[in-house]
Amino acid sequence: MVGGILVRRIGKSAGIVTKRNLSSRPRLAIVGSGPAGMFACNGLLRKSYFAVDVFENSPVPFGLVRYGVAPDHQEVKNVINTFDNMFQKNRDRLKLFCNVNIGRDITFDELTRGYDAVLLAYGSYKTRQLGIPGSDSKNVISGSEFVGWYNGVPNVPTPDLSISNVVIVGNGNVALDCARVLSTASSGSLKISDIPDDRLAVLEKAIIKDIKIIGRRGPENVSFTIKELREQFKIEEWDSKLEVSEEDQKNLIESLPKLERKKKRLTEVLVKNIGIASGLRQCHFLFHRVPKKIVADSAGQVKELVVDNTENGRQETLECGLIIYSLGYETLVLDGVPQNQDKMIDMKDHCRVNMSLSCPANVYATGWCAHGPRGVIVDTQQQSIFVADQIAADFAHNRKSVASGVGMLLAERKVPFISWDAWKLIDQQERDQGKLTGKIREKFTTFEKFLSK
Repeated sequence: MVGGILVRRIGKSAGIVTKRNLSSRPRLAIVGSGPAGMFACNGLLRKSYFAVDVFENSPVPFGLVRYGVAPDHQEVKNVINTFDNMFQKNRDRLKLFCNVNIGRDITFDELTRGYDAVLLAYGSYKTRQLGIPGSDSKNVISGSEFVGWYNGVPNVPTPDLSISNVVIVGNGNVALDCARVLSTASSGSLKISDIPDDRLAVLEKAIIKDIKIIGRRGPENVSFTIKELREQFKIEEWDSKLEVSEEDQKNLIESLPKLERKKKRLTEVLVKNIGIASGLRQCHFLFHRVPKKIVADSAGQVKELVVDNTENGRQETLECGLIIYSLGYETLVLDGVPQNQDKMIDMKDHCRVNMSLSCPANVYATGWCAHGPRGVIVDTQQQSIFVADQIAADFAHNRKSVASGVGMLLAERKVPFISWDAWKLIDQQERDQGKLTGKIREKFTTFEKFLSK
C-alpha cells in the first residue's frame, strides 16, 4: 500500500508504478508545453475525462510563446492567459513537470507504459546549419540562438554587438525579428518589453548601422508575413529597401494580377519598397545570394561573408562582424519514436503515430514535430484542436484506466522539476520585478532555487 492506494510494478527494469483503480480517468502525457501541446490540452480537458500530465524540457512552460515570440509583439503572448486559466480550473487533473527531459530523465518507452495515451508536441528545435567553410567563426550564430538570447533562454552565449555591419541569412519571419530587434533596441523602444535587463543593456549599446538580409532565391519566394515585413520598413531612422534587379522588379509587378489576395498584399509591400538604401542606418534586402565561405580575422572573429550572386554569376564579399543564419529547423525524433524515410516522425495519419502493436499506449503527434516547422500560432491552434477531437473520440467509450503516470519514477530518480505552483511563483516574481522599472516582466534566466528537491 502506498498512500492508501494499492500499487503494482509492471516490468522490473522499467520500474513503472501503476494504480489498480478502475474508476480513474484515462491518463494522457503531453510532451511539450508550447502552443501545440497547450491548445490540444485545453480542447481535451473541455471534452473528455482525461487526467493530463504535461512535460517540458525547459525550466518554465509555454515554449515559443515565452522564448520565440518577439518582445515587441506582446499581444501574441496574451494566449498565456488562456493556458493559465486552463491550469487553474483543472488543478485536480492537470499537472506540470518542467525541467524534465524525455529521453534522459524518463524514456519514451517508460512514458508509453505509464499512460493510456501520449501526445508529442515538442516542436522543432534543431536548427538547420549554415554548413559552409568558416561557420565556426566567432559571432556566427543561428536565428533561433539569437532570438533565444534576447528572449531570456538560460545559458545562451551573448553575441558581440559592438560591430557596424550585420548579415542575416534567411527570408522568413525569424530573420525579420532579428533585424527589427537590432534596428530598434538603441532607440529605447524595447525598455518596457520582457527582454531581461542584462541582455537589453547589450542591445541598447549596439552600434550597428548596416544590416543585409539575404535570400538564396528571388523576392517572389520570401516567407515573410505582411505584418512583420511592414514593420521593418516603418522603423524610424532606418532606410530599408528591396534592392532588386530590373528583371525581378518587372516580374513582381507583372505577377500582381494573378496572385491570391494574401500573396498579392505582401508583394505590393515588396514592390512599394524597391530602391537603394541610403542614410546613416541602412537595411538592404538582397536576393539570389548563396553563402559560400566565411572569412575570419586573426582572432577568429567573422569579418566577411563570401556569396555567389546566382542572378549575374558573380561572387561578392559582404563585410560583417555578425552573421545570423535563419534557415529553418529540422524535426527531432525522440529515441523510441518511429521514423519515416525523411527522418521525421512516422505518422499513420495526420495525428496518430505509427507505433508497433506491442505499444501499450495510443501515441499522437501535433504541431511542428509532427508535420515540420510551418505556420504561425493560429495554424498550430487549429491543428491542435483537431487532434484533441481525435483523441477524445478514440477514448469516448474507454473512461477507465490502470495507468499511474511517472510521478513516482521522477521521485525515485530525484529528478528536480518545476511544478505549476512553482511556475506561478516564478511568474508573479517576474511580474513584480518588472513593475519596479516599468516593464511587463523581468524574466529570470536561472531557476535553481525553484526546482523541487
